[in-house]
Amino acid sequence: MLFKNLESDDILISPFKVNKTFTVTNTDSGSGIYSIPITKGSDSELYGFNTNGEGTISAASSKTISASVFYEIPDYYSINTMYYMDITTMRGRIDYINGVPTGRSGIIKYTKTNHLQSTSKPSSMILRRPYTRQLHDSATVISVPQQLFGERISFKSVQLVDDSTESTIILQDDGYGNLYDVAFSSSYASKTPDSNNSGSVVGNVFYDDGILVVTDTGSYSQVGRGQGSDGFSLKFDSTQTIYEREYVCKVDENRYNHTTNRSLKVGYSGSISFHGTNYMNDNLVNTTRDTTSYELIGYSTSSFKNKQYELGTELIGEATHSDFATYVTSIGLYNDNNELLAIAKTARPIKNDKEMSLSFVVRFDTN
Repeated sequence: MLFKNLESDDILISPFKVNKTFTVTNTDSGSGIYSIPITKGSDSELYGFNTNGEGTISAASSKTISASVFYEIPDYYSINTMYYMDITTMRGRIDYINGVPTGRSGIIKYTKTNHLQSTSKPSSMILRRPYTRQLHDSATVISVPQQLFGERISFKSVQLVDDSTESTIILQDDGYGNLYDVAFSSSYASKTPDSNNSGSVVGNVFYDDGILVVTDTGSYSQVGRGQGSDGFSLKFDSTQTIYEREYVCKVDENRYNHTTNRSLKVGYSGSISFHGTNYMNDNLVNTTRDTTSYELIGYSTSSFKNKQYELGTELIGEATHSDFATYVTSIGLYNDNNELLAIAKTARPIKNDKEMSLSFVVRFDTN
């Protein structure tokens, strides 16, 4: 086995992002995408929550999916705390130009103060709906497993189609984490919802966590809650970073011209071997005390009981010619512990002329 260290200049790792489109429905039980209703409940139901339903019926309202139970009230406060409560600690993409998350109850207007400037004259920026994030007393959460969305859901790739109402509702994301009804896309784009609030935000997407929340409590309150043919379908693009690895393996002149192949030894004499330092003890073969360099002298083809031996060094005639050269067919990449990590195969054997230097470029992708 012949080794050579690679220099840092011989290694190039280039990251790039790839996307894959998924389309699933609420009936695809193996997809791991589920719809979960959440409810605010009352303060008395929040603390000391009883999963057995003692006291009030709503306290134990739940949904069972694949033997796992999701409780509407605790899940509401988890979603609320993570995504809708405090602007300074909130998760998810925050757009400070078109809008930001608002308080728990949701407000029409939010004034952001720039505390980096003078405290005596802080600047303010008024951010208005429909680009503000708000959670009402109930909502519907649709979860996407990480094995599907990868590193995150791609911006502007989400489409939620729901058939639970008399007409089909199609919701899309705007790339800033907001869901809107495509039927009112023009009103949404111009930020001029009508008197019924059509054309405003009806929910949110949290791309990094694979979470969709339908927050509207009016016409969209049942979106994502239907079953069977009256259910929903979800289309989105996943995002994953792929690393293209490129290794330049150089063979200098007069390097790697020797072969350890025993077929070049006269009478295969290189196949005679010995067992460590104790030639008569077969129990040492292939143990930690067996220090024989088998890769150079081969394995024994018959019993060897004599301490006197000659290693096979004489080459056959074809290998003694001045033009004899080895051929490269495989290149292995090893780590610092001499562990094989990757093998590259050449399309055809490449002659290793001793008067020429060769460079092999090995490329492969990892995630």
